[in-house]
Amino acid sequence: MDSRRCATWGLAAAWIVAAGACGSPGGKGSDAADAVDAAEVATDAVEVATDPGPEEAASTDVPDVPVESGPGLDDPPYTRFVDPFIGTGGNGFNLGSCLPGATAPFGLVKASPDTRGPYGIAPGFQHAAGYFHDDELSYGITHDHMHGSGGPEYGHVAVFPATGMTDGMIPKDSHLLPFTHDGETAVPGYYAMTVGRPDAATFTPLARHEVTATTRCAHHRIRFLGGDATGTVVLDAAIALGDVRSGGGEVTIDAAARAFEGWDHNTKQNFDVFFAGRFSRPFASFGTWVDGTTQDGRAHVASATDPSTFGGYAAFDTSSDPVVELQLCLSYVSVDGARKALAAEMPAFDFDGTAAATLAAWERELSGVALVGGTDESRRNFYTALYHAMQVPTTWGDIDGTYRGFDHQAHPATDWTYYTDMSLWDTFRTEVPLITLLWPDRQRGMMRSLAAMKAQGEYVPKWALGLGDTGSMIGEHAASAAVDAWLKGVRDFDMAGLYEGLKQTADGPLPAGSYGGRGCIQQYLDLGYCPADESNDSVSLTVEYAFNDYCLAQLATSLGHDDDAARWTARAGNWANHWDGSGFLMPRNGDRSFDHPDTEQWDLSNRYYVEGSAWQWSTFVPHDQDALRAKYGSDEAFVSHLDAFFEGAEANFSFELPNGWYCQGNEPDIHAPFLFIGAGRPDLAQKWARWALQMNYRNGYDGLSGNDDGGTMAAWFVFTAIGLYPWPCFPGYYVTAPSFDRATVRLAGGVTLSIVADGAGAGKGYVKQATFNGKAVAGSWIPHADLIQGGTLELTMSETP
Repeated sequence: MDSRRCATWGLAAAWIVAAGACGSPGGKGSDAADAVDAAEVATDAVEVATDPGPEEAASTDVPDVPVESGPGLDDPPYTRFVDPFIGTGGNGFNLGSCLPGATAPFGLVKASPDTRGPYGIAPGFQHAAGYFHDDELSYGITHDHMHGSGGPEYGHVAVFPATGMTDGMIPKDSHLLPFTHDGETAVPGYYAMTVGRPDAATFTPLARHEVTATTRCAHHRIRFLGGDATGTVVLDAAIALGDVRSGGGEVTIDAAARAFEGWDHNTKQNFDVFFAGRFSRPFASFGTWVDGTTQDGRAHVASATDPSTFGGYAAFDTSSDPVVELQLCLSYVSVDGARKALAAEMPAFDFDGTAAATLAAWERELSGVALVGGTDESRRNFYTALYHAMQVPTTWGDIDGTYRGFDHQAHPATDWTYYTDMSLWDTFRTEVPLITLLWPDRQRGMMRSLAAMKAQGEYVPKWALGLGDTGSMIGEHAASAAVDAWLKGVRDFDMAGLYEGLKQTADGPLPAGSYGGRGCIQQYLDLGYCPADESNDSVSLTVEYAFNDYCLAQLATSLGHDDDAARWTARAGNWANHWDGSGFLMPRNGDRSFDHPDTEQWDLSNRYYVEGSAWQWSTFVPHDQDALRAKYGSDEAFVSHLDAFFEGAEANFSFELPNGWYCQGNEPDIHAPFLFIGAGRPDLAQKWARWALQMNYRNGYDGLSGNDDGGTMAAWFVFTAIGLYPWPCFPGYYVTAPSFDRATVRLAGGVTLSIVADGAGAGKGYVKQATFNGKAVAGSWIPHADLIQGGTLELTMSETP
């Protein structure tokens, strides 16, 4: 077994990392084995450790977790199937951008190492989540990260061990520590690494660094391994991922209380991150640094001339006790908010109890889907995907609900949780529907957050990060996400206010200084499409706007705005303005002439198609399937065309690089297998969906064929593997062939959905008959309103179509 995943789970403590097989280098054994002790699991730690917020009450019991699973392979603990290292590396384009570190479900704190290669190489696309598996050097463990994106964000407040602190260690690249994958361990809510001495010719262990996390806090445990009389723990307060420079901040150390606190300003995203923490032991000495100079005994620094470097450190007598612990909590509102998180989520120094409680929180969430059958690999992929789907959106508010909004002011959220980090261009497709199905109360908080972003920032964001909009990608998919949730019954948020913002964005150019707008909107309104000679991304813009308009029309109808509904319904057909009769949606110029690029060419320059090809984007008409098929003359002709698309993907498949055929590692065509269903060929939908699932998800650090994109690839796997697939702005699910014999899904209100597909786990990949609560499933489609009532979906499986 891979030593990084070497873990079994004890009974009461819920986890015991195996000492014998997960040894750290140098013959020291694994201090992860000391990380838990069943006798030390405290009830109060369980109650406060994860604080899921008002939407979902915290569990007060650590589950009684058996060491061995039952013969049905559906017994808990489900956390044993999660491998946080999946998607943390890769080659070419197959970078999952996942992080291995410690975090709670949808947690604000994601305590994970940030790393760099041995030759000063740290390209942003490899380090979007801070960690890249092939690296050999660590900046330390930082406390906030973005999961599954394509660019580096966050990475604030680094903690790392040292033998002392000098001026020469202050620059970011001057305090790098070597680390090894031997003994590196990660399970949900816990991470451990062994770092080496920076000046040794060969890897020489310096310390074993463990960390666990609650929603807003991290608890570090550092065991110094070198036998030094003194060990130092350093806190770099100004660090961040990529080339982000600090805009200033402060650090204050209270030696008598063994405490520290401070803040840092992120210049890239224009927000402050506040922190507060404490150590478990008295200091032997302490100090701070600023402007490139350290000073022992100085308790406070405020950055001035060189805001990119400031921090603090504390030294400890490690001659008889080599272990130092510290707790650190974050707030994006105030230092007082970080202090309150510390008091509420980490009231005592109980590393083991906190780790067990967070693992229990993950177990509670993962147990929402229980599986029978399938392979060990498919179960690991499934539960890791479900785990990845709970990394973002990110809890952004304090323990009392206070959050800092898009207006940069503090606002109360007394009965809900504010979230951010919404990669909407990606997530509307699968991640948003999965949260709506499994965690509708959390989705309500997320929709309230989206409405608050509009109310406090004046406009609806396109891709929300922190307390602003990145402007990343295209389309108006706040509409896609919000409408899908609304149509599925997630209400109780200010849809009236959000509606006005969505309408403003859809119907014309936004004012200067705004965000979230539709590029090329005036041409789209005047011509019915985005002209290729005036705009990049022209085909992609048109087809996405047409889909957005369809979604908005459904919302307008629901709200009784008939004029808006009629206007947007008419515009939903604008995708057809790119149809040139060739079987593809082609770029069109302002004079209505067509360009004809290579249909198999993946458009790296985004000249006509965003991150895709003519083949891929010609499938993006999910809202108008009947009209799309009619363009080919018959359902049979459409099936032949679409089947050729997938046959080309199979013949040209590369796990590392995208091509112009079906590409699971990116978003534009991930719905395409299910287009076969409307054409009367659900068997081909089942064939190609299973092929995509089997080819694009692997156990291993390089196990994803593209960025997880905020849980989008993960949610696609979860849905497809249990035999359902969502269709945004159409409140329901297609039925497809699952990967398991049984799946029991826990829905809201204590309702259970059972999916029975005997033989699916052994390779029977075709559904011959489907019934839901005893009635035949018409058109392989189950409305959301029916599904959430619970019951049994029974699928008769076959090895052949």
